[in-house]
Amino acid sequence: MHVKAKDVNAYVEYMKNNTGVFKAIDSDVAGVCVVKTGNEYPGEMFVWNAFPSVEKAFITSELYDPFDAPKEFDKLRKVLYSVTWKPLKEFELNPGYERLWRIKTTDSRAFAKEMTKLEKAVAKAGHNMRFGVFEPMGGGTETIHLRVVTDTAAENGKVVDEYYAGASYGEIWDEAFAKYVTDVVRETTEFCEVIYTKQ
Repeated sequence: MHVKAKDVNAYVEYMKNNTGVFKAIDSDVAGVCVVKTGNEYPGEMFVWNAFPSVEKAFITSELYDPFDAPKEFDKLRKVLYSVTWKPLKEFELNPGYERLWRIKTTDSRAFAKEMTKLEKAVAKAGHNMRFGVFEPMGGGTETIHLRVVTDTAAENGKVVDEYYAGASYGEIWDEAFAKYVTDVVRETTEFCEVIYTKQ
């Protein structure tokens, strides 16, 4: 769920202390991603829920309407739109410092396979960097999301420095973008965290 928060910290704290919504939709894990650079408006953020299947994720639209939420939520944020994201490759749910590319591709599944290769190559070079490729469902004309996640901003930056210094894994990135990506619509950096885990 993409929102515009009036006070990001207050909204996040409220959700941490009021987990009824997450329980009502039987969320396995819930969290937030707050846009730090490249944002289109102040308070741009994303509230997410993780489910074991798309079937389970789709059911939530019958259980909860974010546009008809308790008034307390209305005071804290404005809902822009909701969407279900289907991961196209195995993705370790361990949020942190995240670079997000919104891209258009000719073959999203083939691109995801290349990102799996890249993730292994970057790991072999000694970095704990997680790559996620997500396809939107029920989100209008939204683009494919590529998330590149590290525990810290420094670690993310270190990989970028190595890429520009000519690290061999950079070839996988370059070739994947050249072959499958037709447009980079937008890029942002986000700080993400888990705020709820089902007991």
